[in-house]
Amino acid sequence: MNRGKKKIIIIMIIILLILILAIGGIFAYLTTDLFKPSQTLFFKYIGQTLDDLEYVENTQLSEIENLKEEMPYTVTGNLNFEAGETNTDINANILSKMSLNLETKVNRAEEKTYTKANLTHNNQNIFTIEYANSNNIYALKSDEIATAFLGIENENLKVLAQKLGILDTSIIPDSIEAIDINEILKITEEEKAHIIDTYLSVLVQNISKDKYSKEKDLTVMKENVTYTTTGYRLSLSSEELKQIEIALLQNLKEDSIKLNLITTKANLLGLDENYTQINNLTTIIDEQIETINSENSMASEGIDIIVYVDNQEVISTDIIFRNQIKYTIYGETQENSSKRYLLIENLSAESEYNKIELQQIETRSNIESTNNILINIDNNIGIDVYLSNVGAASEKSLNTTCEISINQGDLTSIISYEQEMNFEEEINDIIELSRSNCGVLNDYTTEQLQVLIQSIFQRIQTILTQKKQVINWVENNQIYDPDLELIEDMNNTEEIL
Repeated sequence: MNRGKKKIIIIMIIILLILILAIGGIFAYLTTDLFKPSQTLFFKYIGQTLDDLEYVENTQLSEIENLKEEMPYTVTGNLNFEAGETNTDINANILSKMSLNLETKVNRAEEKTYTKANLTHNNQNIFTIEYANSNNIYALKSDEIATAFLGIENENLKVLAQKLGILDTSIIPDSIEAIDINEILKITEEEKAHIIDTYLSVLVQNISKDKYSKEKDLTVMKENVTYTTTGYRLSLSSEELKQIEIALLQNLKEDSIKLNLITTKANLLGLDENYTQINNLTTIIDEQIETINSENSMASEGIDIIVYVDNQEVISTDIIFRNQIKYTIYGETQENSSKRYLLIENLSAESEYNKIELQQIETRSNIESTNNILINIDNNIGIDVYLSNVGAASEKSLNTTCEISINQGDLTSIISYEQEMNFEEEINDIIELSRSNCGVLNDYTTEQLQVLIQSIFQRIQTILTQKKQVINWVENNQIYDPDLELIEDMNNTEEIL
Protein backbone atom coordinates (compact mmCIF):
# COMPACT_ATOMS: atom_id res chain seq x y z
CA MET A 1 0.00 0.00 0.00
CA ASN A 2 2.76 2.42 0.88
CA ARG A 3 4.57 1.71 -2.40
CA GLY A 4 1.28 2.13 -4.30
CA LYS A 5 0.58 5.44 -2.62
CA LYS A 6 4.08 6.66 -3.38
CA LYS A 7 3.66 5.75 -7.04
CA ILE A 8 0.34 7.58 -7.19
CA ILE A 9 1.86 10.65 -5.51
CA ILE A 10 4.82 10.63 -7.91
CA ILE A 11 2.51 10.27 -10.93
CA MET A 12 0.31 13.12 -9.65
CA ILE A 13 3.36 15.33 -9.14
CA ILE A 14 4.57 14.60 -12.69
CA ILE A 15 1.10 15.31 -14.14
CA LEU A 16 0.91 18.52 -12.09
CA LEU A 17 4.33 19.64 -13.35
CA ILE A 18 3.29 18.91 -16.94
CA LEU A 19 0.10 20.92 -16.45
CA ILE A 20 2.03 23.81 -14.89
CA LEU A 21 4.53 23.81 -17.74
CA ALA A 22 1.76 23.56 -20.34
CA ILE A 23 -0.24 26.38 -18.76
CA GLY A 24 2.92 28.44 -18.37
CA GLY A 25 3.80 27.83 -22.01
CA ILE A 26 0.33 28.87 -23.16
CA PHE A 27 0.49 31.94 -20.94
CA ALA A 28 3.95 32.82 -22.24
CA TYR A 29 2.76 32.38 -25.82
CA LEU A 30 -0.32 34.54 -25.34
CA THR A 31 1.18 37.30 -23.19
CA THR A 32 4.80 37.44 -24.32
CA ASP A 33 6.68 37.17 -27.60
CA LEU A 34 8.25 33.86 -26.62
CA PHE A 35 7.91 31.14 -29.28
CA LYS A 36 6.08 33.42 -31.73
CA PRO A 37 7.53 33.57 -35.26
CA SER A 38 9.13 36.78 -36.56
CA GLN A 39 6.39 37.17 -39.16
CA THR A 40 3.63 37.23 -36.53
CA LEU A 41 5.52 39.65 -34.30
CA PHE A 42 6.39 41.96 -37.20
CA PHE A 43 2.73 42.43 -38.13
CA LYS A 44 1.73 42.74 -34.47
CA TYR A 45 4.09 45.66 -33.89
CA ILE A 46 3.44 47.30 -37.27
CA GLY A 47 -0.20 47.36 -36.19
CA GLN A 48 0.84 49.00 -32.93
CA THR A 49 2.83 51.60 -34.89
CA LEU A 50 -0.25 52.47 -36.96
CA ASP A 51 -2.41 52.67 -33.83
CA ASP A 52 0.09 55.08 -32.28
CA LEU A 53 -0.20 57.33 -35.34
CA GLU A 54 -4.00 57.18 -35.59
CA TYR A 55 -5.86 60.40 -36.39
CA VAL A 56 -8.32 61.53 -33.68
CA GLU A 57 -10.96 64.09 -34.54
CA ASN A 58 -10.87 67.38 -32.64
CA THR A 59 -14.46 67.63 -31.40
CA GLN A 60 -14.04 71.28 -30.34
CA LEU A 61 -13.20 72.37 -33.90
CA SER A 62 -15.65 69.92 -35.49
CA GLU A 63 -18.52 71.43 -33.49
CA ILE A 64 -17.39 74.93 -34.49
CA GLU A 65 -17.37 73.85 -38.16
CA ASN A 66 -20.89 72.45 -37.79
CA LEU A 67 -22.07 75.70 -36.19
CA LYS A 68 -20.63 77.66 -39.13
CA GLU A 69 -23.13 75.88 -41.37
CA GLU A 70 -26.02 76.90 -39.12
CA MET A 71 -25.24 80.47 -37.99
CA PRO A 72 -23.57 83.53 -39.56
CA TYR A 73 -20.41 84.75 -37.85
CA THR A 74 -17.84 87.53 -37.77
CA VAL A 75 -14.06 87.25 -37.57
CA THR A 76 -11.58 89.92 -36.58
CA GLY A 77 -7.90 89.12 -36.96
CA ASN A 78 -4.51 90.75 -36.70
CA LEU A 79 -1.28 89.54 -38.36
CA ASN A 80 2.12 90.83 -37.24
CA PHE A 81 5.76 90.21 -38.08
CA GLU A 82 8.57 90.59 -35.56
CA ALA A 83 12.27 90.60 -36.35
CA GLY A 84 14.50 89.15 -33.66
CA GLU A 85 17.00 91.29 -31.80
CA THR A 86 19.87 89.81 -33.81
CA ASN A 87 18.14 90.37 -37.16
CA THR A 88 19.73 93.45 -38.77
CA ASP A 89 18.08 93.00 -42.18
CA ILE A 90 16.45 96.30 -43.24
CA ASN A 91 13.42 94.64 -44.85
CA ALA A 92 12.82 92.50 -41.76
CA ASN A 93 12.86 95.57 -39.53
CA ILE A 94 10.45 97.39 -41.86
CA LEU A 95 8.11 94.39 -41.77
CA SER A 96 8.22 94.37 -37.97
CA LYS A 97 6.46 97.74 -38.04
CA MET A 98 3.70 96.49 -40.32
CA SER A 99 0.39 94.89 -39.43
CA LEU A 100 -2.46 93.31 -41.37
CA ASN A 101 -5.95 93.75 -39.88
CA LEU A 102 -8.84 91.60 -41.08
CA GLU A 103 -12.58 92.00 -40.67
CA THR A 104 -14.75 89.20 -42.03
CA LYS A 105 -18.46 88.48 -42.18
CA VAL A 106 -19.72 85.06 -43.25
CA ASN A 107 -23.11 83.50 -43.85
CA ARG A 108 -22.55 79.96 -45.13
CA ALA A 109 -26.26 79.17 -45.33
CA GLU A 110 -26.58 81.96 -47.92
CA GLU A 111 -23.08 81.24 -49.31
CA LYS A 112 -21.89 84.81 -48.74
CA THR A 113 -18.56 86.10 -47.41
CA TYR A 114 -17.01 89.56 -47.18
CA THR A 115 -13.52 90.42 -45.89
CA LYS A 116 -11.75 93.75 -45.64
CA ALA A 117 -7.99 93.71 -45.05
CA ASN A 118 -5.97 96.79 -44.09
CA LEU A 119 -2.19 96.84 -44.25
CA THR A 120 -0.67 99.43 -41.90
CA HIS A 121 2.85 100.64 -41.17
CA ASN A 122 3.45 102.42 -37.87
CA ASN A 123 -0.37 102.55 -37.54
CA GLN A 124 -0.71 104.41 -40.86
CA ASN A 125 -2.86 102.75 -43.55
CA ILE A 126 -0.77 101.63 -46.51
CA PHE A 127 -3.10 99.45 -48.57
CA THR A 128 -6.68 98.14 -48.41
CA ILE A 129 -8.07 95.14 -50.24
CA GLU A 130 -11.56 93.60 -50.14
CA TYR A 131 -12.67 90.04 -50.82
CA ALA A 132 -16.21 88.83 -51.40
CA ASN A 133 -17.96 85.73 -52.58
CA SER A 134 -21.63 85.20 -53.31
CA ASN A 135 -23.76 83.87 -56.15
CA ASN A 136 -20.88 81.47 -56.93
CA ILE A 137 -18.56 84.42 -57.73
CA TYR A 138 -15.24 84.93 -55.90
CA ALA A 139 -13.78 88.42 -56.25
CA LEU A 140 -11.20 90.96 -55.05
CA LYS A 141 -11.23 94.75 -55.06
CA SER A 142 -8.85 97.56 -54.19
CA ASP A 143 -9.95 101.12 -54.83
CA GLU A 144 -6.39 101.99 -55.76
CA ILE A 145 -6.58 99.52 -58.66
CA ALA A 146 -10.26 99.63 -59.63
CA THR A 147 -13.45 100.64 -57.86
CA ALA A 148 -15.30 97.51 -59.01
CA PHE A 149 -14.75 93.95 -57.84
CA LEU A 150 -12.85 91.66 -60.21
CA GLY A 151 -13.72 87.99 -59.85
CA ILE A 152 -14.15 84.46 -61.16
CA GLU A 153 -17.37 82.49 -61.39
CA ASN A 154 -16.90 78.98 -60.04
CA GLU A 155 -18.01 77.16 -63.17
CA ASN A 156 -16.52 76.34 -66.58
CA LEU A 157 -13.05 76.84 -65.09
CA LYS A 158 -11.43 74.76 -67.84
CA VAL A 159 -12.72 77.22 -70.45
CA LEU A 160 -11.45 80.18 -68.42
CA ALA A 161 -8.05 78.51 -68.06
CA GLN A 162 -7.86 78.10 -71.84
CA LYS A 163 -8.66 81.80 -72.30
CA LEU A 164 -5.81 82.60 -69.92
CA GLY A 165 -3.42 80.63 -72.12
CA ILE A 166 -3.17 77.41 -70.07
CA LEU A 167 -2.72 74.59 -72.58
CA ASP A 168 -3.06 71.54 -70.33
CA THR A 169 -6.34 71.82 -68.38
CA SER A 170 -6.64 68.11 -67.54
CA ILE A 171 -6.02 68.66 -63.82
CA ILE A 172 -8.30 71.73 -63.61
CA PRO A 173 -11.87 70.92 -62.50
CA ASP A 174 -14.88 72.67 -64.02
CA SER A 175 -15.72 73.90 -60.52
CA ILE A 176 -14.06 73.77 -57.09
CA GLU A 177 -15.96 72.35 -54.14
CA ALA A 178 -15.31 73.05 -50.45
CA ILE A 179 -13.22 70.40 -48.69
CA ASP A 180 -14.09 68.96 -45.27
CA ILE A 181 -10.76 67.69 -43.92
CA ASN A 182 -12.36 65.80 -41.02
CA GLU A 183 -14.68 63.97 -43.41
CA ILE A 184 -11.80 63.06 -45.73
CA LEU A 185 -9.70 61.64 -42.89
CA LYS A 186 -12.59 59.81 -41.26
CA ILE A 187 -12.63 56.01 -41.66
CA THR A 188 -15.22 53.87 -39.90
CA GLU A 189 -14.22 50.94 -37.71
CA GLU A 190 -15.80 48.56 -40.24
CA GLU A 191 -13.76 50.08 -43.09
CA LYS A 192 -10.61 49.95 -41.02
CA ALA A 193 -11.20 46.29 -40.09
CA HIS A 194 -11.86 45.44 -43.74
CA ILE A 195 -8.62 47.08 -44.89
CA ILE A 196 -6.58 45.30 -42.23
CA ASP A 197 -8.13 41.86 -42.82
CA THR A 198 -8.03 42.04 -46.62
CA TYR A 199 -4.61 43.52 -47.27
CA LEU A 200 -2.84 41.85 -44.38
CA SER A 201 -3.91 38.57 -45.95
CA VAL A 202 -2.46 39.69 -49.31
CA LEU A 203 0.86 40.54 -47.66
CA VAL A 204 1.03 37.25 -45.75
CA GLN A 205 0.31 35.24 -48.90
CA ASN A 206 2.85 37.08 -51.05
CA ILE A 207 5.79 37.43 -48.66
CA SER A 208 7.70 34.28 -47.76
CA LYS A 209 8.53 33.74 -44.09
CA ASP A 210 12.27 33.89 -44.67
CA LYS A 211 11.94 37.61 -45.47
CA TYR A 212 11.21 38.30 -41.79
CA SER A 213 13.96 38.31 -39.21
CA LYS A 214 14.60 39.15 -35.57
CA GLU A 215 17.61 41.03 -34.18
CA LYS A 216 18.35 41.47 -30.49
CA ASP A 217 20.16 44.15 -28.48
CA LEU A 218 19.72 47.00 -30.96
CA THR A 219 20.35 50.44 -29.46
CA VAL A 220 17.77 53.09 -30.35
CA MET A 221 17.65 56.74 -29.24
CA LYS A 222 14.25 58.34 -28.75
CA GLU A 223 13.66 61.76 -27.16
CA ASN A 224 17.15 61.68 -25.59
CA VAL A 225 16.50 58.28 -24.00
CA THR A 226 18.52 55.22 -25.05
CA TYR A 227 16.65 51.92 -25.41
CA THR A 228 18.03 48.42 -25.92
CA THR A 229 15.49 46.88 -28.26
CA THR A 230 14.59 43.87 -30.31
CA GLY A 231 14.20 44.66 -34.00
CA TYR A 232 11.66 42.87 -36.20
CA ARG A 233 12.68 43.31 -39.83
CA LEU A 234 11.07 42.79 -43.22
CA SER A 235 13.53 42.90 -46.14
CA LEU A 236 12.36 42.86 -49.76
CA SER A 237 14.34 43.19 -52.97
CA SER A 238 13.11 45.51 -55.72
CA GLU A 239 11.60 42.61 -57.66
CA GLU A 240 9.82 41.25 -54.58
CA LEU A 241 8.54 44.73 -53.80
CA LYS A 242 7.19 45.04 -57.35
CA GLN A 243 5.31 41.75 -57.08
CA ILE A 244 3.73 42.76 -53.76
CA GLU A 245 2.67 46.14 -55.17
CA ILE A 246 1.06 44.36 -58.11
CA ALA A 247 -0.70 41.86 -55.81
CA LEU A 248 -2.11 44.70 -53.70
CA LEU A 249 -3.31 46.60 -56.77
CA GLN A 250 -4.85 43.45 -58.27
CA ASN A 251 -6.73 42.89 -55.02
CA LEU A 252 -7.80 46.54 -54.93
CA LYS A 253 -9.36 46.19 -58.40
CA GLU A 254 -11.72 43.54 -57.06
CA ASP A 255 -12.39 45.20 -53.69
CA SER A 256 -15.70 47.05 -54.08
CA ILE A 257 -15.65 48.33 -50.49
CA LYS A 258 -12.23 49.95 -50.88
CA LEU A 259 -13.01 51.29 -54.36
CA ASN A 260 -16.19 52.92 -53.06
CA LEU A 261 -14.20 54.45 -50.20
CA ILE A 262 -11.59 55.89 -52.60
CA THR A 263 -14.17 57.33 -55.01
CA THR A 264 -16.12 58.85 -52.10
CA LYS A 265 -12.99 60.59 -50.78
CA ALA A 266 -12.11 61.67 -54.35
CA ASN A 267 -15.55 63.28 -54.65
CA LEU A 268 -14.95 65.18 -51.42
CA LEU A 269 -11.61 66.39 -52.80
CA GLY A 270 -13.28 67.57 -56.00
CA LEU A 271 -11.22 65.27 -58.24
CA ASP A 272 -12.33 64.47 -61.78
CA GLU A 273 -14.22 61.38 -62.93
CA ASN A 274 -10.99 59.41 -63.41
CA TYR A 275 -11.01 59.01 -59.63
CA THR A 276 -14.72 59.39 -58.79
CA GLN A 277 -15.95 56.66 -61.18
CA ILE A 278 -15.05 53.09 -60.26
CA ASN A 279 -14.67 51.93 -63.89
CA ASN A 280 -12.21 54.75 -64.61
CA LEU A 281 -10.38 54.10 -61.36
CA THR A 282 -9.85 50.43 -62.21
CA THR A 283 -8.43 51.52 -65.58
CA ILE A 284 -5.92 53.74 -63.78
CA ILE A 285 -5.01 50.80 -61.51
CA ASP A 286 -4.38 48.63 -64.60
CA GLU A 287 -2.14 51.34 -66.05
CA GLN A 288 -0.22 51.54 -62.78
CA ILE A 289 0.27 47.76 -62.78
CA GLU A 290 1.70 47.97 -66.32
CA THR A 291 4.01 50.80 -65.26
CA ILE A 292 5.32 48.81 -62.29
CA ASN A 293 5.86 45.75 -64.48
CA SER A 294 7.91 47.75 -66.97
CA GLU A 295 10.20 49.29 -64.35
CA ASN A 296 13.83 48.20 -64.25
CA SER A 297 15.60 48.56 -60.94
CA MET A 298 18.67 47.30 -59.17
CA ALA A 299 18.30 44.26 -56.91
CA SER A 300 19.49 46.33 -53.95
CA GLU A 301 16.79 48.96 -54.50
CA GLY A 302 14.17 47.31 -52.36
CA ILE A 303 12.77 48.18 -48.97
CA ASP A 304 13.61 47.40 -45.36
CA ILE A 305 11.15 47.96 -42.51
CA ILE A 306 12.44 47.56 -38.95
CA VAL A 307 10.21 47.85 -35.89
CA TYR A 308 12.14 48.42 -32.65
CA VAL A 309 10.46 46.97 -29.56
CA ASP A 310 11.20 47.13 -25.85
CA ASN A 311 8.99 45.34 -23.29
CA GLN A 312 6.37 44.66 -25.98
CA GLU A 313 6.06 48.37 -26.73
CA VAL A 314 7.10 49.90 -30.05
CA ILE A 315 9.86 52.47 -29.59
CA SER A 316 10.16 53.53 -33.23
CA THR A 317 9.99 52.23 -36.79
CA ASP A 318 12.51 52.67 -39.62
CA ILE A 319 11.66 52.45 -43.32
CA ILE A 320 14.64 52.38 -45.70
CA PHE A 321 13.51 52.80 -49.31
CA ARG A 322 15.75 51.89 -52.26
CA ASN A 323 18.85 52.61 -50.16
CA GLN A 324 18.20 56.28 -50.93
CA ILE A 325 16.06 57.60 -48.12
CA LYS A 326 15.32 56.55 -44.55
CA TYR A 327 12.17 57.39 -42.58
CA THR A 328 11.98 57.06 -38.79
CA ILE A 329 8.49 57.33 -37.31
CA TYR A 330 6.75 56.93 -33.98
CA GLY A 331 3.71 58.30 -32.23
CA GLU A 332 1.45 58.21 -29.24
CA THR A 333 -2.34 58.60 -29.45
CA GLN A 334 -4.63 59.05 -26.47
CA GLU A 335 -8.16 60.38 -26.09
CA ASN A 336 -7.08 63.96 -25.35
CA SER A 337 -3.60 64.13 -26.85
CA SER A 338 -1.47 62.94 -29.75
CA LYS A 339 2.23 62.97 -30.53
CA ARG A 340 3.74 62.19 -33.92
CA TYR A 341 7.37 62.18 -35.05
CA LEU A 342 8.98 61.84 -38.48
CA LEU A 343 12.67 61.96 -39.38
CA ILE A 344 13.66 61.93 -43.06
CA GLU A 345 17.30 61.19 -43.78
CA ASN A 346 18.83 61.27 -47.24
CA LEU A 347 21.25 58.42 -47.84
CA SER A 348 22.35 59.80 -51.20
CA ALA A 349 25.45 61.99 -51.34
CA GLU A 350 23.85 64.16 -54.05
CA SER A 351 20.84 65.21 -51.96
CA GLU A 352 20.01 68.86 -51.25
CA TYR A 353 19.64 68.20 -47.53
CA ASN A 354 20.80 65.60 -45.03
CA LYS A 355 17.79 65.37 -42.75
CA ILE A 356 14.41 66.90 -42.01
CA GLU A 357 12.88 66.36 -38.58
CA LEU A 358 9.18 66.94 -37.87
CA GLN A 359 7.34 66.65 -34.57
CA GLN A 360 3.69 67.32 -33.78
CA ILE A 361 2.20 67.56 -30.29
CA GLU A 362 -1.57 68.02 -30.04
CA THR A 363 -3.90 68.41 -27.06
CA ARG A 364 -7.71 68.33 -27.25
CA SER A 365 -10.66 69.16 -25.01
CA ASN A 366 -14.17 70.50 -25.55
CA ILE A 367 -13.16 74.10 -24.83
CA GLU A 368 -9.44 74.28 -25.60
CA SER A 369 -7.01 72.66 -28.01
CA THR A 370 -3.40 73.24 -28.99
CA ASN A 371 -1.19 72.08 -31.84
CA ASN A 372 2.58 72.48 -31.81
CA ILE A 373 4.61 71.57 -34.92
CA LEU A 374 8.41 71.62 -34.87
CA ILE A 375 10.48 71.41 -38.07
CA ASN A 376 14.27 71.11 -38.11
CA ILE A 377 16.27 71.08 -41.34
CA ASP A 378 19.92 69.99 -41.02
CA ASN A 379 20.10 71.62 -37.56
CA ASN A 380 20.34 74.93 -39.45
CA ILE A 381 16.76 76.00 -40.07
CA GLY A 382 14.17 75.62 -37.32
CA ILE A 383 10.44 76.35 -37.64
CA ASP A 384 8.16 76.28 -34.61
CA VAL A 385 4.40 76.57 -35.24
CA TYR A 386 2.11 76.93 -32.22
CA LEU A 387 -1.69 77.05 -32.63
CA SER A 388 -4.17 77.52 -29.81
CA ASN A 389 -7.99 77.54 -29.91
CA VAL A 390 -10.05 78.58 -26.89
CA GLY A 391 -13.84 78.54 -26.94
CA ALA A 392 -16.69 76.27 -27.93
CA ALA A 393 -19.75 76.05 -30.13
CA SER A 394 -21.90 76.18 -26.98
CA GLU A 395 -20.33 79.57 -26.16
CA LYS A 396 -20.74 80.74 -29.78
CA SER A 397 -17.18 82.06 -29.85
CA LEU A 398 -13.64 80.90 -30.58
CA ASN A 399 -10.37 82.72 -30.00
CA THR A 400 -7.42 81.55 -32.05
CA THR A 401 -3.73 82.35 -31.59
CA CYS A 402 -1.01 81.25 -33.99
CA GLU A 403 2.71 81.96 -33.69
CA ILE A 404 5.35 80.88 -36.21
CA SER A 405 8.97 81.22 -35.16
CA ILE A 406 11.64 80.84 -37.85
CA ASN A 407 15.26 80.39 -36.79
CA GLN A 408 18.09 80.32 -39.30
CA GLY A 409 21.56 80.51 -37.87
CA ASP A 410 21.62 83.53 -35.55
CA LEU A 411 18.53 85.11 -37.16
CA THR A 412 15.06 84.78 -35.66
CA SER A 413 11.74 85.96 -37.12
CA ILE A 414 8.28 85.61 -35.59
CA ILE A 415 4.94 85.74 -37.39
CA SER A 416 1.94 86.00 -35.07
CA TYR A 417 -1.79 85.98 -35.73
CA GLU A 418 -4.70 86.52 -33.34
CA GLN A 419 -8.32 85.98 -34.28
CA GLU A 420 -11.69 86.30 -32.58
CA MET A 421 -14.73 84.53 -34.02
CA ASN A 422 -18.26 85.29 -32.82
CA PHE A 423 -21.53 83.78 -34.02
CA GLU A 424 -24.55 86.04 -34.56
CA GLU A 425 -28.24 85.37 -35.06
CA GLU A 426 -28.25 87.58 -38.14
CA ILE A 427 -25.80 89.61 -40.28
CA ASN A 428 -27.44 91.78 -42.91
CA ASP A 429 -24.65 93.93 -44.36
CA ILE A 430 -22.62 91.35 -46.31
CA ILE A 431 -21.84 92.63 -49.82
CA GLU A 432 -23.59 90.62 -52.52
CA LEU A 433 -21.79 90.25 -55.84
CA SER A 434 -23.44 90.59 -59.24
CA ARG A 435 -22.37 91.52 -62.73
CA SER A 436 -23.34 95.10 -61.97
CA ASN A 437 -20.66 95.54 -59.27
CA CYS A 438 -18.15 92.92 -60.39
CA GLY A 439 -16.18 92.23 -63.55
CA VAL A 440 -16.43 88.46 -64.01
CA LEU A 441 -13.42 87.11 -65.90
CA ASN A 442 -15.43 84.20 -67.29
CA ASP A 443 -17.44 86.69 -69.40
CA TYR A 444 -14.40 88.20 -71.13
CA THR A 445 -12.96 87.11 -74.45
CA THR A 446 -9.36 85.94 -74.66
CA GLU A 447 -8.28 89.28 -76.14
CA GLN A 448 -10.12 91.29 -73.47
CA LEU A 449 -8.54 89.19 -70.72
CA GLN A 450 -5.05 89.77 -72.08
CA VAL A 451 -5.55 93.55 -72.15
CA LEU A 452 -7.18 93.61 -68.70
CA ILE A 453 -4.54 91.48 -67.00
CA GLN A 454 -1.72 93.49 -68.55
CA SER A 455 -3.32 96.73 -67.36
CA ILE A 456 -3.81 95.34 -63.83
CA PHE A 457 -0.22 94.13 -63.60
CA GLN A 458 1.05 97.52 -64.70
CA ARG A 459 -1.12 99.22 -62.11
CA ILE A 460 0.03 96.82 -59.37
CA GLN A 461 3.66 97.45 -60.27
CA THR A 462 3.08 101.20 -60.01
CA ILE A 463 1.37 100.79 -56.63
CA LEU A 464 4.19 98.62 -55.29
CA THR A 465 6.68 101.32 -56.23
CA GLN A 466 4.54 103.93 -54.50
CA LYS A 467 4.13 101.86 -51.34
CA LYS A 468 7.87 101.35 -51.05
CA GLN A 469 8.23 105.12 -51.20
CA VAL A 470 5.45 105.55 -48.64
CA ILE A 471 7.21 103.23 -46.21
CA ASN A 472 10.46 105.13 -46.67
CA TRP A 473 8.66 108.43 -46.09
CA VAL A 474 7.08 107.10 -42.92
CA GLU A 475 10.47 105.85 -41.78
CA ASN A 476 11.77 109.42 -42.20
CA ASN A 477 8.77 110.90 -40.35
CA GLN A 478 7.42 112.39 -43.57
CA ILE A 479 3.75 112.56 -44.45
CA TYR A 480 2.29 110.58 -47.31
CA ASP A 481 0.25 112.63 -49.80
CA PRO A 482 -2.38 110.46 -51.53
CA ASP A 483 -2.68 113.05 -54.30
CA LEU A 484 0.69 111.87 -55.60
CA GLU A 485 -0.88 108.65 -56.89
CA LEU A 486 -0.67 107.95 -60.60
CA ILE A 487 -4.33 108.20 -61.59
CA GLU A 488 -3.81 107.45 -65.28
CA ASP A 489 -3.14 103.73 -64.84
CA MET A 490 -6.23 103.29 -62.68
CA ASN A 491 -8.39 105.09 -65.24
CA ASN A 492 -7.15 102.68 -67.90
CA THR A 493 -8.19 99.72 -65.76
CA GLU A 494 -11.62 101.26 -65.06
CA GLU A 495 -12.21 101.76 -68.80
CA ILE A 496 -11.47 98.09 -69.55
CA LEU A 497 -13.79 96.90 -66.73
